[in-house]
Amino acid sequence: MSGGISTTAGASRAVEPPFRSLLYREPRLYDLAFPDADGGIERMCREAFRRYLPSAPASALDLGCGTGRDLARLASTVGDCWGVDLLESLVDYARATHPGLRAVQGDMRSVRLGRRFDLVTSFGNALSYALTDGDLALTAATYAAHSHAGTLVAVDALNARSYLEGDGFRERIEGGVQTPEWSATSVATHVLHRGDRILERRRVWRISGRPDVEDYARYRLLYPEELADLLASAGFASVEIFDNREFRSSDMKGRVARTSDPGGMGGRKLYAFACRSAGAS
Repeated sequence: MSGGISTTAGASRAVEPPFRSLLYREPRLYDLAFPDADGGIERMCREAFRRYLPSAPASALDLGCGTGRDLARLASTVGDCWGVDLLESLVDYARATHPGLRAVQGDMRSVRLGRRFDLVTSFGNALSYALTDGDLALTAATYAAHSHAGTLVAVDALNARSYLEGDGFRERIEGGVQTPEWSATSVATHVLHRGDRILERRRVWRISGRPDVEDYARYRLLYPEELADLLASAGFASVEIFDNREFRSSDMKGRVARTSDPGGMGGRKLYAFACRSAGAS
């Protein structure tokens, strides 16, 4: 890796992440639980290239890259693809499963790779793990630090309007995974801290032949206006935000999935797109 890479910001930031997850400890199970079989993320990204870029990107950075699957699909045409994730288990899996990617362990609030990209993405609720205004600003600064004039940033976040004004909140959500390789059921219970716009989730996996496993996570919910202001403050312009992957206009309250949803978050996301301003510092 380049000598310009910095993946830490000092011991003061060495804090425990606000989550634990079976699917992060065993990344193969993540891809089985959330297969994205129709390629929805890739299709959305390629439509965004057509809408917002003069030509297809030649380089991409995915912050919170997880298993590397989404980035690997883009790599079929984007030749220079890098991914960053906080967890060593996910970085190791991404490297082993997608050897064409350059995967780096780092904190999205502080990582610096010493270079810029045509495309910066952050999906899979990564931004929602930034629980404070300060953490959000640091993460947006990371987007900016890896962008040149015209770079497209594409991120998702959990939609406060869906949870607080729409029908997105469910105290209990049951899900399941049925594949030849792995079968399990899950029960997620949620607490909504409205004043702080924090969603707290505990999810129990029941897997035949194994003890039950409990996940825990806290997520920051963002209103569309907050997400737009966050990106604008980091030097990104012409921000467009949708609550779906098809770029449809809507009331921005989301369309909650009615099918089995082990993540408990289907239809409750925002998708934001913006380009780095030419005059941004």
